[in-house]
Amino acid sequence: MNNLRKLLLHLVLTLIMTIIHHVYGANIYKDAFRLHVVFAAVPVLAILILSYRTMLASRNSLLRKTSSVCFILSAGLSAIAIGVYEGGYNHLVKNILYFGGVPVQILNRLYPSIYELPNDFFFEFTGILQFATGVLSIVYARRTDFRKLISVPDKK
Repeated sequence: MNNLRKLLLHLVLTLIMTIIHHVYGANIYKDAFRLHVVFAAVPVLAILILSYRTMLASRNSLLRKTSSVCFILSAGLSAIAIGVYEGGYNHLVKNILYFGGVPVQILNRLYPSIYELPNDFFFEFTGILQFATGVLSIVYARRTDFRKLISVPDKK
């Protein structure tokens, strides 16, 4: 499996994990506000997959470049906004601080009332998994030569 396919796989996993995480969180915390992430993640997932397929299959230079831009933008949103920020700051760092003994008063300032302090293993685990898949996405993005992807292959 090449780096671009690994990148796509980890981006898709990040988005699927965030959908599961936020639907579960909306259910256990009785908070429909959490579903806004799902309504954003589903279109990003569709754009990611469609742009990937178009980027690889198209012989049209403009279409290939446009789909590459869509892929890169949706990949960045998935890996950085969801993976690093949501999974890293909102879950990994929060759990390290909480279980490391940081006083609740400080945690409440770092994580306002819309956040929950760790109290559900599956919710926190799926939150942290977003970070892991997001970081792996960044690793594979750095290994991918996007210049080759944007260029249109010779017609044979």
